[in-house]
Formats: sequence, C-alpha cells, structure tokens
Amino acid sequence: MNVEVIKNGERHLFQAEPGSNLMGVLLETEMMPGTECAGRGVCGKCRVRVRSGETTPLASNGHQARQDAGWILACQNLIKGDLVIEVPSSTDAVGRKVRLHQMRQTYPVADAPVQKRFLALPKPSLTDQRPDMERVLEEAGDCGGVSLRLLRHLPKTLRDSDFNVTAVLAENRLIDVEPGDTRGEGYGFVFDIGTTTIAGYLIKLHSGDVLGVDGKANPQRALGADVLSRVASIAERFDNLETLRSLTLAAITQSIRSLLEQRRIKASSVYSVVIVGNTTMTHLFLGLDPRNLALSPFIPCCRRRTVLTGAELELPMHPEGEVSVLPNSAGYLGSDILSVVLSTEMHAQEGYSLAVDIGTNAEIVLSGKGRILACAAAAGPAFEGAHIHNGMRAGDGAIEGVRIEGGGIILKTIGDTPPQGICGSGLIDAAVALLRGGLLDQRGRLAEEEKDAPASSLKSRIRVRGGMREFVLLFVGEQGSGQDIVITQKDIRELQLAKGAVAAGIRVLTEEMGINAAHIDRVFLAGAFGNYINKEHAVALGMFPDITAGVISSVGNAAGEGARRCLLSIAQRKTIDRLSASVQPIELSAHPAFNTNFLRELNFPPVGIRQPERT
Repeated sequence: MNVEVIKNGERHLFQAEPGSNLMGVLLETEMMPGTECAGRGVCGKCRVRVRSGETTPLASNGHQARQDAGWILACQNLIKGDLVIEVPSSTDAVGRKVRLHQMRQTYPVADAPVQKRFLALPKPSLTDQRPDMERVLEEAGDCGGVSLRLLRHLPKTLRDSDFNVTAVLAENRLIDVEPGDTRGEGYGFVFDIGTTTIAGYLIKLHSGDVLGVDGKANPQRALGADVLSRVASIAERFDNLETLRSLTLAAITQSIRSLLEQRRIKASSVYSVVIVGNTTMTHLFLGLDPRNLALSPFIPCCRRRTVLTGAELELPMHPEGEVSVLPNSAGYLGSDILSVVLSTEMHAQEGYSLAVDIGTNAEIVLSGKGRILACAAAAGPAFEGAHIHNGMRAGDGAIEGVRIEGGGIILKTIGDTPPQGICGSGLIDAAVALLRGGLLDQRGRLAEEEKDAPASSLKSRIRVRGGMREFVLLFVGEQGSGQDIVITQKDIRELQLAKGAVAAGIRVLTEEMGINAAHIDRVFLAGAFGNYINKEHAVALGMFPDITAGVISSVGNAAGEGARRCLLSIAQRKTIDRLSASVQPIELSAHPAFNTNFLRELNFPPVGIRQPERT
C-alpha cells in the first residue's frame, strides 16, 4: 500500500502492509517522534488528518479513534488501502536544549585520562633483540594489558614509521601505537541521554574545546514519553529492552558520524566517550534490566561508573577507546544530577546551595555544612507540554511567553512562527497572567464568565467546553493559528501538581537540613526548561517557596558540562565517584512530611506576594 505523508509542506511516499498500524509506520519512517501514552489512544498527540483513503479504526481508550474534520489518532487506526495523510508541522527545538554551561577550567596534562606520548625508539639489532612490545613499554611505561588487535599490527607500524611512533594511553592502559607523531590528534564525545533529548558534544581532548554539538529527540519516545512508560513496555514485553537500547545506540552512532564528518575527523581518533543520564536512561543504554526501578524500593542494578570499549558497543570510534557511563546515586538520582553538582561545584561552596533539574522528574539537590541531600519529585510531564490540552514540546510554533497588556494578549512563539500549541514555559507565563488579571484564583480555579470574571474584554475568552471551563489564548485564525489554543481547568491542575511536587521536594530537603529555604544562598536551574523559564514567574507561582528570584541562576546543560569535565580529568572522575557514594538520597514517597508539604504547595501564592527577606 502507498502511504503519502504531508509534513512541513513536503510530501513523502512510503510503502506499508495492509493492516499495519498507522502510528507504527509513522514511527518507523520518522515522520512522527512518538506519543505520550505509548500508543494506547489516551494522550491524543498522534492526531493526523486523512486527505484521501480509508483506515480501519480500533477501539480507543479515552479518545475517539476518528475525530472531527478528518482527524484521526494514528495509533488507533490500521491502514486499509492507499492513504494520503497530513501530519501537523513540528520542529523540536533541540538546539535550545544542548547548550553547555561552560565554566572554563584547565587541568594538568598529567591528569588527562587520555594521553599521547611520542616515542623515538631505538631500532632492533643483534645486540638489542628486545621484542617489539617490550621495546614500546620500556619507553611508554608499564601500561597493563595489551589487546590482541594492537599486537597484530604493531610490527608493521613500527617498521613503516622507522620506529617513530605515538603511544596512546587511556587511564594508563595502552590502547594503540600509531605511526609518526600524532599528539595533536585526539578527540572525545560527551552524551547527555535525556528522556526527551539526546545531546552530543565533540570535544578536542588536548584543549577541552567543544568543536561541535548535535541534539536529537530521543527515539525511545516511540515506546513512551516518560521513563515509567518505557519500563512498563519492558515489563509487558522484555524484548523491548533490546529495542530501546538499540534505538539509543543508533542515535548516538548517527551523532558521532555526523559530527566527525563535519570536521573531517577519523573515527579512530576518538579515544573516549562519556555518558550521563538519569538512572533509567543509563540502564537502558547498557541493556540492564530496569524493571526494579519502577517498583518500591526502586533498586538500580548498579551504581558505580561502568567502563566499556568502543568495540563492545560497536560505536564509530577507536575500538579500544573507553566508553565511561558515569555513576548514579539511586533509582531516581542519576549521573546527570551528579554531573550538575560537579559542574556547579555546589558541594564545595560556602553556605547553602540548591540545584534543580526540572523535567518529567525534578531532581533536587541541597548541599551545605558538609552534607549533600537529594530527592526526585514526580513533577509529571506538564513542564514539557505533555498532558496539556494544546501542549507541545519546545519547538517552532510553541507559545513560550504570555502577557496580558491593555486588555489584550501578547504571545511569543519559538521561531516567531504561527502558534501551534503551548510549551511548559508558556504555560507558567499564562498562569501568572491569568492570576494577575483576576481570571484565576489562588486555588487554581478559572473564573466563571458571569459570576466572578472581572470587567474585562478578556472574560469573553472564558468558556465551557465538554463540561470543563477553559480560557482561549487564541481563537482559530488569530496570529495565523490553525486551531483554538486554550488553557483548560485540567491544564491548570496539571501545572499545580507539577509545581507543588517541586516545591514540596525543596521543603523536605530544607527541613532535613534543618534550615529555612530563605537561607539558601544560590539556586542553580539546570536543563533546557530551567534555561528558558521566567524565574520571577516561577517564584510567583510558588515553585520555589521562600526563595527570591535574585539568587536563582540558569546554568544550561550543566549535566553535559559535568560529563565534559570527566572526559578531561581523572580527578573529576574520582570526584563524581565520591559524590555518588556521599549523596544522601531522600525517598519522597516514604517521607512523612512530603504529602503535607505537597498539599500545602498546590495553591498559588497571593497575587503580588512580597518575596522573603534575606536573613
């Protein structure tokens, strides 16, 4: 069967077997990144418009398999014959998510995990009959075991180069002997495997400079938007573990090849790769069974740093080069948040420091007085635009800023393109605007049009649809929008649950530390969401209770920066190993104060609340 897909104004033609699931075809052809519900027909994010042809609808859970004006849910329809469909235009702005928070730092050459030493070796003679390998080791130093691959090409390499060679060592392990002086050639990669985005960085090992950046949507989204959905897919069918591992390796392989081609660098000159991610993501990368991470008491398979070779993972790099997966701390505290601690150096600073990496889970770390406490709050996917009626990930056309001025609404979209939906930062802005405009109360209840809406032209934008109150940010046709874009009462509730979880997590940590949040000297917001969030608006919603906006700073992809440090320094690797063992995890689900704090933090603060004084 012919399936023609229209996306971003371009037409793509594919072949499919009759009876194939339409969503499966779109995923396989990369015409759609995935859904939030793993194809169960609940989230409604795989809507496509049928231009011509027919599908066979399945029974749907929560959504109509066939919707208005030719729109259908791809996951709930089978291909019946030749088909022409339109997929909503979308561009995930992954470039916004991969900016490193680079705190420029140099390390002693002797501290570099990868070192290259030029050797002008004496040639063999009747009076010097040392074997080739011993000749190299006596000059390079004792380097432990040597691979069979190196031994097989060593005699030819030495003689072709007239015994002038460069020894390549990775953490004092001899991985290669190269002809001539190649000390100027040496590269590494850092990958931050996020739940939604995989960020890759090409690094020059000698200088630490970032030579190239590549960001990709995590292809694991095909089996669920969040880690729990992906683990659930493995619980349903264990073969999905290999599927998820292969998807990740394929994406990383593609990024490596692309960045090397751009710089015309040989894969054999890549000697080291460092991987960070949450505990589930690193388990999936390694092919480790993650099912216990979703079950109390949430036990990971391992915690320590794991070191493999490029050949073991079949990555396009030196086959004996090291692939280091940095350590995690607990089931919901991975190497990514430890790398944030490492790169911000919050563990070594005076006073009290807080780091928050907000995603589907919000990882929160509080350090001070020689202690490091950490927790993970189940913030839900609202901050990433998921489970929001018109929500979307941060990409072109996503509303990221909302203001109410002079009785009108001013919207800012990513890419300055016509609005298609709203992302997490836009949702926060919209809630603050509605609060300040009197259209939303502290309990999170949208005003009723006739009873309690203020005398404003905006009250006409409050309506009831399907028994639920909603505020219309844009009517179809406004600012080029192809649909009504609304904030529903349920959307507000999702936002309250998300911000309440973050705030409650902060309160639990400060109580465990024996301080008030007002005593925190600095707050680091890590990750893409933290980089683009309006700090004042987040404070106004009560996400950071008793904390002033003035102490909050955005640090970009601090997890990637921490990994870069570990790529360049043995000392930094030892530090993150120590952090893994010294961080004290606080399990919120079992903490007696969490539910009390969570319920207290659901409401919004009073409009115009004065920020706390520093004491």
